[in-house]
Amino acid sequence: MKTAITDISGIGPGTAKVLMENGFKSLQDIAGTSIEKLGAVPGFGSIRAGRVIHAANEVNSADDDTAVKPAQPATTRRRTASKPTSTTTASNEAKEAAAKEVKKAKKAAAKEAKKAEKAAAKEAKKAKKAAAKEAKKAKKAAAKEAKKAKKAKRKSKKGKK
Repeated sequence: MKTAITDISGIGPGTAKVLMENGFKSLQDIAGTSIEKLGAVPGFGSIRAGRVIHAANEVNSADDDTAVKPAQPATTRRRTASKPTSTTTASNEAKEAAAKEVKKAKKAAAKEAKKAEKAAAKEAKKAKKAAAKEAKKAKKAAAKEAKKAKKAKRKSKKGKK
């Protein structure tokens, strides 16, 4: 039985598209890969990659189990309400992993914003320093011109006498 990538806990249509774009076209591709390879896919860290590979192996083994084993009696399949199902646990783990990824992304964004703010402050300081230097240069040129004008004025007064 062919199983879709989206049957893996924590993989929706968007993530499935990203996985396919990165060479993971089937459940077996994901189940048989390493954490490092899957962790290199955008949106995946090593923790999420490990969980997805584990979930893919569970789905893969569940497919194998249904093909090989006969159906179990109803009494052994019954679950109590207090015991969470493996799907629920995997779903919670996926939510936790997603929350960690979001937290990590927020932290990275804050770090980048702080870095950009620091760079902007540095550029502003640099611009202020350059403006001060230009003002000093202009003041010096104006003083030189005033001195020339004063000297010319004195010469012209001497010439009139």
